[in-house]
Amino acid sequence: FGSSLGSSLRQVRPPPRHQAALRAMSFHKQVVIDCRGHLLGRLSSMVAKELLNGQQVVCVRAEDINISGSLYRAKLKYANFKRKHTN
Repeated sequence: FGSSLGSSLRQVRPPPRHQAALRAMSFHKQVVIDCRGHLLGRLSSMVAKELLNGQQVVCVRAEDINISGSLYRAKLKYANFKRKHTN
């Protein structure tokens, strides 16, 4: 009686926690995002969330993305970004 109970318990026992967590995360191989017509800031926050979760993201048609606000302000911000240096 004792040996058959022990063998049935081994079959019912759940997998270790790290294996269960890996099975719970269901990722696609790649997420392809069509950037055409989306706002730059909103799309970048969505992409950042996916990347922080470990998802692989591919953005297509990024040249057709919309930038809100004045063009002059966007040019100033980009010029300020280009002046920064990293070592």
